[in-house]
Amino acid sequence: MKVILNQIFITLLVFSTLSCSKDSEAQETDQVLFEAIAEKILVKTNEIRSSQGKPDLVQNGEMDILASVHSQNMVTHDFFAHVDHENKTPSNRADDLAFSWSSIAENIGQVPWFQNVSGCGDTRSAETISTCVVEGWRNSPGHYTNMIGDYSQLGVGIAFTKDSIAFFTQVFRNP
Repeated sequence: MKVILNQIFITLLVFSTLSCSKDSEAQETDQVLFEAIAEKILVKTNEIRSSQGKPDLVQNGEMDILASVHSQNMVTHDFFAHVDHENKTPSNRADDLAFSWSSIAENIGQVPWFQNVSGCGDTRSAETISTCVVEGWRNSPGHYTNMIGDYSQLGVGIAFTKDSIAFFTQVFRNP
């Protein structure tokens, strides 16, 4: 576990160092946007759960990391799937990071950050892009099942491609 955590720290350090060339104000803006979108996804997911008599999910930092790593991997390695570029499932990825779980599930989604997205309109705000992706999941039987499933925690990860396509990951967990 210590080796894995050290690898994560080194990866984050390298990413942080490589990112230093990007304007720090832009980095802060990106982080604020990602946090606002993630919060809205949590709230909207909990609204759906509440309408079905389910308890609210609690935001969880470990699951945020797991979800963020997967979203970034989908962008970096150009794939869109629950099984990643290393043939690992959400449970494999959680185990690799030594994140405990008794049950785990994952939703993924893609939404362009554009003015005229079919079925969503202008998605260039935290409110509209989060509504678009959550409504997409709500209207998909498998994703909806995860959203109203018997889970207690949620993590959300977001990554954008260079051409402004947002990749989303929700990870649901019971520890």
